Amino acid sequence: MRRPLVRRLAAHCAAAGLVTGLLAVAAPAASAAGTTTDLGVTLDSYSGDLAVGGGRVFVAADDRIIVADTGGTLTGGVVTGLSGVRELAMNADATRLYAALSGSNEVAEIDTASLAVTRRIDLSAHPCPSTLALLGERLWVGHGCDSGPGGVVGLDLAAAAPEPAAVGGAQLRPPVIAAAGDTLVVGQTGLHHADMLVYDVGGGTPELRGTIDGEEWRLDYLRDLALTSDGATLFAAADGPGHFTRYDTGTLAATGTYGDGWDGYPSAVALGSDGAYVAAERQWGSVDLTLYDAATGAELFAADQLDAEPLLDGVAFSGTDVFMLLRSSADRLLLWRVTGVALPASHLTVTAPARAYVDSPVTVEGRLTRADGKPLGLRPLTVTRRLVNGAKEPITGVTTQKDGTFTFDDTPPEVGEVTYGVFWEGDDRYRASSASVTVTFRHRSTLTLDGPQSGVVGTAMELTGVLQVGGEPPSPGVTLTVQRSVSVDGVGGGSVKLPPVSVNADGTYAFTDTPTGAGRHIYLATWSGEVTAGPAKALHQIMVE
Repeated sequence: MRRPLVRRLAAHCAAAGLVTGLLAVAAPAASAAGTTTDLGVTLDSYSGDLAVGGGRVFVAADDRIIVADTGGTLTGGVVTGLSGVRELAMNADATRLYAALSGSNEVAEIDTASLAVTRRIDLSAHPCPSTLALLGERLWVGHGCDSGPGGVVGLDLAAAAPEPAAVGGAQLRPPVIAAAGDTLVVGQTGLHHADMLVYDVGGGTPELRGTIDGEEWRLDYLRDLALTSDGATLFAAADGPGHFTRYDTGTLAATGTYGDGWDGYPSAVALGSDGAYVAAERQWGSVDLTLYDAATGAELFAADQLDAEPLLDGVAFSGTDVFMLLRSSADRLLLWRVTGVALPASHLTVTAPARAYVDSPVTVEGRLTRADGKPLGLRPLTVTRRLVNGAKEPITGVTTQKDGTFTFDDTPPEVGEVTYGVFWEGDDRYRASSASVTVTFRHRSTLTLDGPQSGVVGTAMELTGVLQVGGEPPSPGVTLTVQRSVSVDGVGGGSVKLPPVSVNADGTYAFTDTPTGAGRHIYLATWSGEVTAGPAKALHQIMVE
């Protein structure tokens, strides 16, 4: 199996803890996109679950369920008296919440208005319930402990005392499940070749429609499933082949992929806006969350939290927002609200010269538009410059014009690469966007070249000069390139490159040349510059008789 997760704190570092109790809760803090809320508990688990509905977010936290609003702010509501909450499912009108309790081998039914547990369904004959799929009044439960086999049972919630009915045969490990339309999908976990069993549940009793073969489609360590509302299309998150895969539940064939294996291990998937968008969560990668167009597979948005690690099965849509569960580097359970990701896209561009001198202002410009290129009008922008030492400084007062363009000038205090980051936070109609550009700032260099005004054929002539970088001598070991061209009666005779000329520690240099013919001798000394200094050149003419 895959080795345990390692969080990313700049370069990924590891630690662990245990769910303790409700502690002091910090206010939501601004994140890379949206807000991040500390839910007040620490944990040692790499998985979690949340359910969104009725204007609230319900988060499984081992011995309790924590409630926040869809702005990501804790409401103060909490459901306690639970043991080992593993997964949640909410009914269509958001009046009832179901929780799989692996610690007490039960499914708890919770009234979302009062947060009271209204009944507990005994699953002691099917221990360690861990995954749920709700379709109308039918609840399917995936169960199985680490030391024993697992499986799936169905519960008729309309009955006063639902009797578990087994679906299919035993599983080696607790399966992941999804249900929608007339389709139930049961996915094997913990296997290099993870089959996904597709059942037809339209007639009330599950009937096996077929198997999506894990070996054929190279499915390794299946993590999560999601179905479109009609049950016709399945989305799977698995370690291998590295991308998220779309399947037709009728033909049992793969019909598309999202992302690639370089982005990280797929760990959770959710659908939003009537199946138009795919929210893809990854662990152990460079990006935590990616939003894809479900129809085309095009990447629409990506965001990352460096000081936290996503939890398995911890992503859900809330309108145009996406919620994710994270574990911080201090083992805190976090709720990340990524705002407006399912809104129409905006497009931000920014340009600047690749190089500039540190003592002169550089002009940075760009444009903010809709995806179709039409401007968004007057919009305030957040601009920062990151210096070579990593320090970030704000540049205030930057706003787009009616045509979407913006411009500002800046003179940084030191040489090196300076990155200008421009961010528009979006609004209730268009998604946020950002762009950046890097400018290399260098010292201005000066070069002089002096010598005699006249000379005689066959007599050596000495030329001297000084090279300065930002008013100081250059780095040791600098050499100059010198070219000599000769003009006789106004007709040029080509140019000759002389041997390289070394510059002394104080910036001075000298070289000699012995002319072999009469005419106007033109000497051009050049220095190509370096990372922190620009180029320079100097010219001197001598009339040789």
